[in-house]
Amino acid sequence: MKPAGFLFLLLVLGSVLMSGCLREYGSVEVTSVDVMSSQQNDEIKLTVTPYIRNNLDADTGLLSVRAKVRDPSTNLIVAEKDSDIGYIKSKSQASTSLSLKVPNPGDYEVEVQVLEGGKSLAQSFTPVKIRATPGQGQPADIKLTDMNLVITKLVNDASNAVVEVSPGIYNQGGDSRPLTVEVTARVDPYTAYTQSDELGVIKSTNRIRGKVSFVLPRNREYSISVNIIEGGKTVVSGNVNERIKLNEIKFNTPMTYAIIEEGKPIATPREPGFGLAIALAGILLVYGIRARRKR
Repeated sequence: MKPAGFLFLLLVLGSVLMSGCLREYGSVEVTSVDVMSSQQNDEIKLTVTPYIRNNLDADTGLLSVRAKVRDPSTNLIVAEKDSDIGYIKSKSQASTSLSLKVPNPGDYEVEVQVLEGGKSLAQSFTPVKIRATPGQGQPADIKLTDMNLVITKLVNDASNAVVEVSPGIYNQGGDSRPLTVEVTARVDPYTAYTQSDELGVIKSTNRIRGKVSFVLPRNREYSISVNIIEGGKTVVSGNVNERIKLNEIKFNTPMTYAIIEEGKPIATPREPGFGLAIALAGILLVYGIRARRKR
């Protein structure tokens, strides 16, 4: 290879390294994004809550989150906001909420970017449909937001734990009928624990938390699912976005988990830097073809 060609190759490889494409995939990721809407005067307020997980064996540096709301019909950004979230400990999850305003109901795309020292670590894109303010007699539109979990007591020589689980529920439609929340903690297809709580009526644009208590073996790992029932019919279901190991949770320390609704559009992760990598790969391919022809 000629010196000029070798120099060109070094420049290309250096650009790929600088783009971040060869770093460990999935070190920090956006696992879920929750979006709630409410009418405020002539605008619609969006509360965007991303859940961010650090899969590394070390704590992150100081992180910030940037949320953008894009109109897909014009590809224009209609709202944008940044928020600092600090450090995320190793193998842990954190969340933050950002408030943005859009002028009209309709279809939007919410982009969330996680930054460390100005460098993008993770991105996700979530399509959302913003409905107009519900009128009189409109049906409820129930959303599951997140779930709080806390161990309040250890029993049976600390082999079991009394666990309080509180799912967050938001009604962005009209007033609901009386609601029931049903929570299931499942170990495997044959072992599950289920409790329920009567929530009553949730008024339009109001939010509440249900609360159920379990006595669970601490040495097990649980998948938690939540159902909201209205008039004997399940109107929304969701699952916590990770399995929960009770023996890794400290006593009397509240934990918050994202709930992924069934049928809800999922945040699409995008690893930063790979658009540039594809372009550079194309340049390399063209260079290789030209070099071969010269021979």
